[in-house]
Amino acid sequence: MASQLSLALSLRDEATFDNFVTRPDSVRAQAVQVLQGKLYSGQHLVYLWGAPQAGVSHVLQAACHYYLEHQRGAQYLPLEEVISFEPESLLVGLDQLPLVCLEDIDRIQGKPSWEKAIFTLYNSLRDKGGLMLVSADRPPRELQLGLADLKSRWSSGLTYHFRPYSDEDKLDILRFRASRLGLELSEDVALFILSRGSRNVDQLIGYLKLLDAESLRARRRITIPFVKKTFHW
Repeated sequence: MASQLSLALSLRDEATFDNFVTRPDSVRAQAVQVLQGKLYSGQHLVYLWGAPQAGVSHVLQAACHYYLEHQRGAQYLPLEEVISFEPESLLVGLDQLPLVCLEDIDRIQGKPSWEKAIFTLYNSLRDKGGLMLVSADRPPRELQLGLADLKSRWSSGLTYHFRPYSDEDKLDILRFRASRLGLELSEDVALFILSRGSRNVDQLIGYLKLLDAESLRARRRITIPFVKKTFHW
């Protein structure tokens, strides 16, 4: 069980704030400022919600990376992966940390033992001055929880809704992540990839990694003809 848990709880190396593309004054940018302690200091609960591929998971893991890089303790728990375990065995001692990140909090709906354990953890964490960062696929008021006090707690914190990325956002992400890989990706090429490939953000980044490898192998610049040939589009 220990090996399974360590695998489930690992952070993606690329899931950092430096790798997170936000537009100034956007909801995403404001949430990042809060988690970096630059806005609304003294918060004990931040609630992020949105559909898959909206950047919520990235921000949870980035917050953990950020705290750990600044010599502050943090723990990330993807509840979808660990919900089959007893909560007491996973949550013990977490109230001693400055940050606890719980991804997919909606997974505890209909699980009284998890609801009670997380409610207890939150209260203890708050009393010790820590921060709980949670994510879900819906706003707090729509969670079907048996423990009314827990639902009330979720509604009392800062809440940010990450809307799906627009095509303009995805274009920004493509070009930014290409630059991080050292790739020269023109706007025309990025638009071509968006028009022909998947709209899934992870898949788009996967395209870049393949293009990086292929361009090095072929010693070719990344052009529209090169992209067509690589992906058989």
